[in-house]
Amino acid sequence: MKVYKVAVMEYYRKVISVEAESEKAAHQRAWDAYNNVEFVVIPENDYDGTEIYVLDEGKEIQEGEKREPHIIEGYAYTKEELNS
Repeated sequence: MKVYKVAVMEYYRKVISVEAESEKAAHQRAWDAYNNVEFVVIPENDYDGTEIYVLDEGKEIQEGEKREPHIIEGYAYTKEELNS
């Protein structure tokens, strides 16, 4: 049996209307509004999907290690580890 790094990514989407002179200005206005909490993305209302990716080839479990399938929680991977 092996242990794999798996990324679970949830996506949320909220559509807002923005008045602006250009697409670039609309993009900046939306970022500003988001950062100033002029609107809030609410997971219960704005969920848009989940993707799951296996990130590595797996690490063989050594003799004597737990052999039952299980989830190893609580490890915060760095961006470098996730991208490797």
